[in-house]
Amino acid sequence: MKRTRLGFVTAGSTAFLAVMLVGCQDKLTHERFSQIQQNASTSTEVTALLGEPSHKLGESWYYERPEKHVTVIIDFDKAGSVSRKQWIDAMSAQWEDTK
Repeated sequence: MKRTRLGFVTAGSTAFLAVMLVGCQDKLTHERFSQIQQNASTSTEVTALLGEPSHKLGESWYYERPEKHVTVIIDFDKAGSVSRKQWIDAMSAQWEDTK
């Protein structure tokens, strides 16, 4: 009986940890950033792709990952569509700007 309980506890704990790890994955990847379309994507779509921004300033959203040396800036027009997007990777000296 004890082995059965231990098996259930171990299996349940493993499943819980797997779900937590998948749910905690950072959405800020270059692949997801590339899916954002200038003059088409909305703030809702950006949130679905990248998650909540680190902070917002006016019509600009900032995603910062100091541990990865990456900053992403998404600007929106008055209609709520992406007007500009920037990917800044300090480690690789990569800066993509749709301006």
